[in-house]
Amino acid sequence: MSNTINTRTSIPPIPPIPSSRPAVDTGKQPPKDTNPLSTPNTNPLSIATKPNEGDEPETSALRARKAAEGLVSTTFIEPILKQVRESNDTPPPFGPSNAEKQFASLLDTKLADEIVHAANFPLVERITAQLLRNMPEIQANEKPLDIEG
Repeated sequence: MSNTINTRTSIPPIPPIPSSRPAVDTGKQPPKDTNPLSTPNTNPLSIATKPNEGDEPETSALRARKAAEGLVSTTFIEPILKQVRESNDTPPPFGPSNAEKQFASLLDTKLADEIVHAANFPLVERITAQLLRNMPEIQANEKPLDIEG
């Protein structure tokens, strides 16, 4: 008897792995890309609008409130934030970088808008009331002025 191992045994072929995807018929299938970000946006880009704000038409009270918030934000809050930011005299490794200095005014504007919108300033209420008192009534058939450009 010989103690040799038979190396000529055949190995059975490996069966193909079944695919979990169905066969695609390109003529009848909708496009693969159904990502909502891939659809073109027809809305104009605006910093002042938030999602779900454009659902209902703007009333004159809402427009007056936005104008009053913008006035208080630009006139009172933004200069205070600018003054606080300019008083920062930390040493260079920890101080603001050139990019932070360049975009500081944009951050101040956004923070001022958010502060005025979130807080309940009596000055905003007073300006809103004054604007509504002096605002002429717009007729139903008359188009309002386009102040947003």
